Amino acid sequence: MGEPWPRGLLGGAPPAELALDGRTEANARGDALTLYAALLDADTIAIGAQRLAAVLAIQGHFDRVSVGLHEGGRTRLIATSQLDASQLPAELEALILGAMDEALDAGLTLACPAPDPESPAPQFEQGQLQRHVGGAVATVPLGVRGARLAAVCVERHRTVGDPAWPADALARLEQQLVLAAPALRWLQAGTEPGWRRLRRDTLRGWAALRQPDRRARRQLLAAAALAFAFVALVPLDDPVAGRARIEGAEQRVLSAPTDGFIKTAHVRPGDRVAAGAPLLDLLEADLRLEHDRWRSQLTQYENAYAAAMAGADRVAAATSVARIGEAQAQLALIDAQLTRSRLTAPFDGVVIDGDLSQSIGAPVRQGDTLLTLATTGRQRVIVQVDETDIARVTPGQPGHLSVSSLPWRRDALVIERIAPLAKAVDGRNVFEVEARLSAPRADLRPGLLGRADIVTGRAPLLWAWARHSLLRLRVALWAWLA
Repeated sequence: MGEPWPRGLLGGAPPAELALDGRTEANARGDALTLYAALLDADTIAIGAQRLAAVLAIQGHFDRVSVGLHEGGRTRLIATSQLDASQLPAELEALILGAMDEALDAGLTLACPAPDPESPAPQFEQGQLQRHVGGAVATVPLGVRGARLAAVCVERHRTVGDPAWPADALARLEQQLVLAAPALRWLQAGTEPGWRRLRRDTLRGWAALRQPDRRARRQLLAAAALAFAFVALVPLDDPVAGRARIEGAEQRVLSAPTDGFIKTAHVRPGDRVAAGAPLLDLLEADLRLEHDRWRSQLTQYENAYAAAMAGADRVAAATSVARIGEAQAQLALIDAQLTRSRLTAPFDGVVIDGDLSQSIGAPVRQGDTLLTLATTGRQRVIVQVDETDIARVTPGQPGHLSVSSLPWRRDALVIERIAPLAKAVDGRNVFEVEARLSAPRADLRPGLLGRADIVTGRAPLLWAWARHSLLRLRVALWAWLA
């Protein structure tokens, strides 16, 4: 004979050690598996309890089997083997529930009449139920890991001369129900509301944390709770971030003054220049040849004018005067073009666009853009603010700039102007916000990129992180509905 199955279904000792022979124990094992299969085949705990009561009544030849579920500090009747649990008389239901509570409080199987003198004495509620039904009753508490879960109350009418309970009846009943408790617990967990499951898991986790060996975990959770409280409650600067680029406060585009060819490029992008410094020279050979041609034409027209005056030919004199004026105008134009063939810096600044060092000899047309200069003493910052955050930005707000080349430095800035027109950048709509640096720096050159944080107020970090997502969700919802 193998080891008998445990009979302390709530973790306590059984009322008496009742031995079973090998055949009886094997039958009990088979009955327990049959009950277990019936429970696992149920979808809800109510159906499972009804099947448990029906199968147990057949296996044990009981007149009535009742199943009660203990939750929330009270026990309620959920199934009987004879009728619907709601159709039991109120007085009988109260007596059955009293017997179940009594067995659950004791943590032992209670029977009335007792099977032998060594069994626990009948309790008050068991006796009340036994007198009402006029037979023998027994109540088996069920639990999981010492926690009360349910109770099964069985009733059997006695015949004259039969004992109240056979010596091995309670042991067999307990062995039949040994697998019922975990199955009922699984069904209960699968059908109970989510809030109740959360409450149970929270209480279970809290009880586990109170164990002495969980001190490190308690400290870690306390630190996490403090960090969460800091993030959720302590107000800090609430910035609006955006890509930023530095531009000169004044920029000048230098274009080709006339058609020609590039002769010499004195600067390249990034070079600093002083006002009046040469930047670019255009070829002058064609202009000088044109100048010499018109100079000779002017001499001819002057000689013709002198001859006409000597011959008193007024018509020829007037024609010569007109041609002399034309030649002088052409010479003045060529002189101006020769003067403009050298481009000079209109102010102190830095070249930010126009690398012509590889284009020597290339032709240019009048009006073509050659170079772009920007001032170095004064800068402005252009910040691209997302459309979901632009409503929080107003002129006069402070902020900080961090350029990619100097990420460890932060320069203070002040918002001056918001462009009222959005533009698409990388698949999103942004507004360009113009700001000025509170303390201009000479080492910040136009064209540098970075990140700007505009302080729009104070708020907890948790709200600041969540708000941007909520605003994006609102914009997406508006676009979807529209």
